[in-house]
Amino acid sequence: MSLEKKLSYFKIYFGILILFCLNASILNCASAPAYKEVNVSAKYLLNDAERLIQEKKYGEASESLRAVFRIYPDNAQAEILWEKLPEVWQRRTKYDNALGQGFAKRSPEESGFFERLAWYIPDRLLDLLDIFSLNISIGPQIGVSSWNTRAIQTTLYAGRTVSFGWSQKRNLGISEESSAEYAFLGFGGAAIHGRRIGTGRRAYAGTWDGFFVHMPNNPLYINYRDYWSNGGKVGFVLIGAEVELHYTEIADFFAGFFFVDFLGDDFATTNSINFNREQEDHLYRVINAANRYNEKQMNEFRNAFPEPEKVIETENQDIQIIVPKGKNKKPN
Repeated sequence: MSLEKKLSYFKIYFGILILFCLNASILNCASAPAYKEVNVSAKYLLNDAERLIQEKKYGEASESLRAVFRIYPDNAQAEILWEKLPEVWQRRTKYDNALGQGFAKRSPEESGFFERLAWYIPDRLLDLLDIFSLNISIGPQIGVSSWNTRAIQTTLYAGRTVSFGWSQKRNLGISEESSAEYAFLGFGGAAIHGRRIGTGRRAYAGTWDGFFVHMPNNPLYINYRDYWSNGGKVGFVLIGAEVELHYTEIADFFAGFFFVDFLGDDFATTNSINFNREQEDHLYRVINAANRYNEKQMNEFRNAFPEPEKVIETENQDIQIIVPKGKNKKPN
């Protein structure tokens, strides 16, 4: 290899390294959600969850409580509301599914044989479309990533992009993402902040970790990316592309022929979970804080805004609200 080619490769590598470090610094220095605003949103979600439970909108209530538990894991009011959820929603609220992003956030419902039969062909076609994803990204970016499940990957990538395309869970829409990440096999580091909106459910991402093991229970894969996929991504200067093949969706497609829907996304047996813009904004703020606050910030937040209310149930099941007095309670 000539000296000129070696210098060219060195310049490319050096450019990637500089952009990676710069992007990571920008992401880490960016202001996290204000403590007061997060507390206001958490209280809003608690009050809203109580109303949603009364209206038997258990899916929406579960999502609201799930966000609150990430900020206040021992919140008394949230615990009481959680106990009022049906068992299936109690599990979904507190326990992550190993299928992560692949498991649909939809509400199960009882349906008869003829209804399931009517939806049989449309559901199989939609399951087929779930198998792949393709997105084109625009914005400053450079790097590559390749993976066969996120346990086996090679990644060196940085960018601040807006992308359009077809994402997992039937999401034809737009994503905005700022990221700087590296990985080899299942080990690496990442600073990622992203949001996806479109025809499917909204998805949020936030992780700031210099080194971690990529596991299915990481919030990045519970809420935003598919851990169980095969794919690749490339970005150069101002344009890039990402393509994925989703293994769990392939299994769900074939299982569907036998009326089995283990990803919970068939229209015949589920209903959508819907939030208005105000609810979405409060959810996003709390989830964003839970993703972005480091341990020190979380302690500061809980000291500044301990559990705003304690709720207890009396013998006649009426709810009493007790406002704490004196010094702020220390976080657990």
